[in-house]
Amino acid sequence: MQNSWKKSTIGKEITLQRGFDLRIQDQKPGKIPVVASNGIIGFHNIAMAKGPGVIIGRSGSIGGGQYIENS
Repeated sequence: MQNSWKKSTIGKEITLQRGFDLRIQDQKPGKIPVVASNGIIGFHNIAMAKGPGVIIGRSGSIGGGQYIENS
């Protein structure tokens, strides 16, 4: 059986990006989800990242990630 594993680094396989500060009072009506640690907390009119991807909120209680299909 041939080994199907390849040697790589995490940076070659995924993109890690720090979140964005978007206060509730700065959110504008839209369809783009705003994600915190406990899930989607609102919506905004401008996407700050391009989907699809896994978002792990950086504020509030630490919880599971959210898979977001589109931005």
